[in-house]
Amino acid sequence: MPTPRKRFRPSRRHFLQAAGLGAGGLFLPSLLRGKQDARAGVGGPPMRLIICYHHHGVPHVNWDMRMGMSPDTRWEYGLTGLTEQQFSACLRPLHRHRNKLTVVDGLSLATAIADPYGDGHAKGWVSSLTGGIARETIEDVKSNAAKPSIDQVIAKALRAQDPTLTDMVSLETGIYEYNFHAALFAELQPGQPVQRVPHEEQPQSLWDRLFPNGDGSTPPDPVKVAQPDVLASVAGMYDDMASRLSAEDRRKLEQHRDLVRDMENRLRRLAGLSCGAPAINDYNWGQVPHAQRYDEHCESFWDLMTVALSCGISRVATMQFGPLWVDQFGGSGDLHHDYAHPSSPDQVNDPLHPTAITMMTNYTAKYATYIAQLADKLDAIPEGNGTMLDHTIILWVSELAHGGHGHDGWPAVIVGGGNKFRTGRWLHYEHSTLTTTTASWVNDNTTIGLPHNHLLVSVAQAMGVNIDTVGDASVRPKKPSAPAIDLRGPLPGLV
Repeated sequence: MPTPRKRFRPSRRHFLQAAGLGAGGLFLPSLLRGKQDARAGVGGPPMRLIICYHHHGVPHVNWDMRMGMSPDTRWEYGLTGLTEQQFSACLRPLHRHRNKLTVVDGLSLATAIADPYGDGHAKGWVSSLTGGIARETIEDVKSNAAKPSIDQVIAKALRAQDPTLTDMVSLETGIYEYNFHAALFAELQPGQPVQRVPHEEQPQSLWDRLFPNGDGSTPPDPVKVAQPDVLASVAGMYDDMASRLSAEDRRKLEQHRDLVRDMENRLRRLAGLSCGAPAINDYNWGQVPHAQRYDEHCESFWDLMTVALSCGISRVATMQFGPLWVDQFGGSGDLHHDYAHPSSPDQVNDPLHPTAITMMTNYTAKYATYIAQLADKLDAIPEGNGTMLDHTIILWVSELAHGGHGHDGWPAVIVGGGNKFRTGRWLHYEHSTLTTTTASWVNDNTTIGLPHNHLLVSVAQAMGVNIDTVGDASVRPKKPSAPAIDLRGPLPGLV
């Protein structure tokens, strides 16, 4: 009589190898999915969002285009009739996109101003895209956010609307940042503190994720093609392992199972696409001059984003620009201390101030050049009744208002999005919100600009996310007798 075969019970090592856990895996977990099938593209092209983020704010004297109008009241004017020379030096590279340009002026990072944690940079990093006050500091300087950033809020909501979207619904990229300056945060587990979202520094790594089966010029890798079926084959192991785990470990296992499903769905989705893979340039540190690496990595990321967004792989993308090297904009020395700080509005008597203003103007205009190049690519793709740029919001912001670590007068530039916003305008908002600072030396009746949370809400709503709050719903003014400042609702006048 044959000996009964023992039922195989996988060991922890066998299970980790089969499930791919030993090799790391994707960072973002599976997000909640809705039961409805609100597929992107039904009724027209979907909206996309690209957030571009740079450091040190702007030199307002060469950024502002207020045409002599009051800095304290609400007003607007059209940009379409302005000549290139009438554009400010900082924004001049965007002149060719003036019909699809919206400058939002006069806002404040009210939550950053209210934040007692960290230095000015840190408070801006954690507040500008999250709309919330930080929860703690790291090494007494760099703060951790308390809320998810707008890109992750939108990505999560879009996945709930469209079950065909995968973890690549959002792409996170950066140049010379090394994930040190954290502006992106995600709620990885419901009810748990948000965590930093790392970004990709190498274009080749993102290329490999977007095109796992190759670019179509050679037969696809049979191993990669077979991966979905290989991953599915371990499904039975999950059930077996789950019965032997604690509740907490079972929750972690279920989270990884969702990650595996994401991987399967992504491979199947990408394998069926006919999107061409762009040629990219990818350099390691020191392989080419810094300026060349910066420029070519930026262009490569723009090309990858354009393909991913146009083909429906992704709907949201972010670019975290690291500070430019001074030789990229005609300077020498240290960007932070030789130019950014002396360019502050309260440093007009500093002998370095005039040169600092010139250099920070060049610095800001260089970023405007990168934004314009991205807009060129999107505007060259016909889509619907316009171009891809009309269905894409490029939001360009910073962690500061200016080089003096201030958060009032926060600059925000939108290129595109004409399918949702009225473009070709300069919008200035009133300076009448009571200050939210905790600083004892600031008068209680001091006023700041309209809180930027309203802009974040407008962007979320334009992306089809039905919310009226991004970050904190309210913030306390310094004045004890005044009511809380309401941060809910969209920015008036943008639509």
